[in-house]
Amino acid sequence: MYAVEFEAPIKDGIVRIPKDYHNLYENRKVRVFIVPMKKINKKVPFNPKNFFGAGSIKKDEIDNYIQSSKDEWDNKF
Repeated sequence: MYAVEFEAPIKDGIVRIPKDYHNLYENRKVRVFIVPMKKINKKVPFNPKNFFGAGSIKKDEIDNYIQSSKDEWDNKF
């Protein structure tokens, strides 16, 4: 799979694709993900517990999840 990432404003519900990518995806069906950009407050230090709850999950739980995900992919190929 080939993907590109870029930042773009949305105005009146329209996303403007940068000129560099116009010809790349002309007349093709694509999947679009919209991730809102947050302004970073540099005065507040990074707290990993606020990042998707990662700080509250035990390492064993993470390892088991990674292994089960890997097993699912191994069985598909």
